[in-house]
Amino acid sequence: MKNPLAPLAVLALVAVSALVAAPASAAPASAAPASAAADDVVTWSVRPGDENGEDGRAWVEWAADPGRSRTEHMVVVNHGDDTVEFRLSAADGYFTDTGRFNMLPADQESVAAGTWIELPQSVTVPAGAAEVVPFTVAVPDDAEPGDHAAGVAASVHSTGGGKVAVESRVGFRVMTRVLGELAPALGLTAAASYSGEANPFEAGTVDVEYELENTGNTRLNTLPEVSLSGPFGLGELTVRGEEIVEIAPGETRRGTVRFPDAWPLVAYDVSVVAQPLPISDELSFDDAERGSAQTTVLAMPWSQIVVLILAGLLTAWAVWRRRREKRRTEELVAQARAEALAEARASAVTAAAAVPHHHS
Repeated sequence: MKNPLAPLAVLALVAVSALVAAPASAAPASAAPASAAADDVVTWSVRPGDENGEDGRAWVEWAADPGRSRTEHMVVVNHGDDTVEFRLSAADGYFTDTGRFNMLPADQESVAAGTWIELPQSVTVPAGAAEVVPFTVAVPDDAEPGDHAAGVAASVHSTGGGKVAVESRVGFRVMTRVLGELAPALGLTAAASYSGEANPFEAGTVDVEYELENTGNTRLNTLPEVSLSGPFGLGELTVRGEEIVEIAPGETRRGTVRFPDAWPLVAYDVSVVAQPLPISDELSFDDAERGSAQTTVLAMPWSQIVVLILAGLLTAWAVWRRRREKRRTEELVAQARAEALAEARASAVTAAAAVPHHHS
C-alpha cells in the first residue's frame, strides 16, 4: 500500500519526545546531538529499503502466519556536515485523532508489535552518507489474527543549550497483518444534552458526544452518522460526524455534533451509527455489522411552561375581574332598582296622604 504523501515525506517525523521534561519547539526532523555543539544541526531521514538502499516504499507492510519472521532494512541518511551516531529503536505504533501514525515515546514500554522487532542499538553515519541497517520482524506463535502496528526510528539527543534532554526521532511504520479471519467491528457509546433559551420564541440546541472504539482486529475507517428525532418522529435530523481516517484495533476516537434550532419537545431520541469501512480497495467489509448507540435527552419547554402559567394566571385574573365587575354592576343595578322602588312607594304614600277625605 503506497502512501499518497510519500513524495513529500522525505524527512517524515515519527515523534519528538522529551526524556526528562517537555521539549521546546524544534524543527520537525532536526536536532543538535549530544556529541555536537549546541549550535550544530543534524538533519536526517529514515526510509524503508533493501540491502542496496531505499526502494521507494513509505513504510513496511506485510502479512504472515504466526511464527513467521522477515528481514527488512532501514536506510538512515545523514544530511548534516558531521558524523553522527544515531540511536535505533522500535516501539508499538498507533494512529492519532487525525489519522497520522505515531510511535510510543521512549519512556513508555512497548507490549505489542513493537516487541516483535529486533534491530541494532545504534548506527554511525558519516556526513552526507547513508547506512543500510537490517532489522527482523518475528511474529509470535500465539499472535492473534489481524493488524498489528509498530514503528522503527533513528534518533539523536540534544539539550538545546539547556539542561533538558530531548530525543528527536525520525522513522516509519511497520505494519504486520497476522493471517487469519479479519473481524472488523466498532463499538459506540453516546451521551447528549439539551440547552434551552430563556426566550420562549427561540429554539435551543442539542449537543451529542460519542466515543467510538475499534473492537475488531483490523484497521479501518468510518464516517459516523448522528440522528435526532422528537416524539413521533418530530424534527428528525441526521448529520455526519467527523470522518475517522484510520483507526487501529483497540483505539478509540471521540466526536461531538451540535443540532441547532431544536425546539423543546420534552424528549429527543439520539442515535449514532458507524459502518466499518476498509482502508484499501483490496478488502471488503460488506458483511460487517455497523456499530450503534442510542440515548435519550430531555428537552423540557420550561420557558414555554412559564409563559403558559403566566398566560393562565392572567386569564384567570381577567375572568375573576370580569365576574367581579359583573357582580358589582348587578349589585348596583339591584340597588338602583330597590332605591327606585322605595322612592316610588314613598311618592305613592305621600300622594295618598295629600288627597282630601269626604265624610257623609
